[in-house]
Amino acid sequence: MPMSSWLSGYQSVIPSANLSDGLASLVAFSLALLFALLLTPRLIRRMRAGGMTGPDVNKASKTEVAELGGISAIFAFSVSLSLVVGFQKLLGNIAEPPFLAAISVYFMAAMIGLIDDISSLKRRHKAIVIAFSALPLMLVHLGPDVIRLPLGIDARFDGEWWYLIYWLIAVPIGVTGISNAMNMSAGYNGLESGQISIVSFSLLTVAAVQGSPEYALMIFAALAGCSLGLYYFNRFPARVFIGDIGTLGLGAAIGAGAILGHIEFYGIIAIAPAFYEAIATFYYGLRGENGRRRDACHNPVILPDGRLQPVPGAGRYTLANFILSKRPMTERNLVRVLLGLYGLSGAVAILLSGV
Repeated sequence: MPMSSWLSGYQSVIPSANLSDGLASLVAFSLALLFALLLTPRLIRRMRAGGMTGPDVNKASKTEVAELGGISAIFAFSVSLSLVVGFQKLLGNIAEPPFLAAISVYFMAAMIGLIDDISSLKRRHKAIVIAFSALPLMLVHLGPDVIRLPLGIDARFDGEWWYLIYWLIAVPIGVTGISNAMNMSAGYNGLESGQISIVSFSLLTVAAVQGSPEYALMIFAALAGCSLGLYYFNRFPARVFIGDIGTLGLGAAIGAGAILGHIEFYGIIAIAPAFYEAIATFYYGLRGENGRRRDACHNPVILPDGRLQPVPGAGRYTLANFILSKRPMTERNLVRVLLGLYGLSGAVAILLSGV
């Protein structure tokens, strides 16, 4: 029997199984979570066997922890979306370009992250190169060219010049901005994967409230699933670091989802704590102190009771150091405070989206 005839008969048997009304997002989340939970332990063993480990600098013992955990998130995200979209294609008609664009953005940024994990790129070079990972979004060019704001206001990019500004400037800046923001605010057990999970859940809710296209919801659902699964192994005490391959890739995918869902404004609100890191990086970069800043952040003062505090003069280098300069605390409690700030920012984004 020809494949087309088989598919036609198959569709006639189960015409209602179209994974609509949020079911596709739930399935994408569940699959991404499952894949991350299943793959990460195997990845940890492989990394340890290959000597791909790094010291946990925030502990007196300097325990060696497996690196590059973000690899499992790449597989979980791309395969979960591909399976759900592929199943939907078998049962009906669904446009796959937005999913292919999001997966491509993720892969391109993640590969830059892998290079950075291996050879340590300069921050300004990362920011510039990751902007090119926005190219798949420009290729699919899913309109309208609009950014949704509170109070029902839309910032529209009508006209030839505004149109070019949106796609050639705003979109690349958005992708590289969120990607690097997630990367710069990393450094503690559970923080990277935890903040990405919170931001993804927040923007998933915003997209639902705003009535964004279903593909935007599915992208955020898959991101939430794979980052939550990764968090299980990255939380204190970490069994794996997700690396720049994780933070840059996942961050770029969040940017892609926000752009495809036209909720860029709410994405900026959801990552508000990361702006401290961005401003600090720019300020200390102008002063030529980013190298010293990096060394100070990798060598905190560890008190006898396990609490952390910044080295003298480093109290404003990062948001974490600023908090620790006011009150020394354990790494676990510090991460709870930082994730609480991301949770608060996400809640503000959700509330504003309903105005």
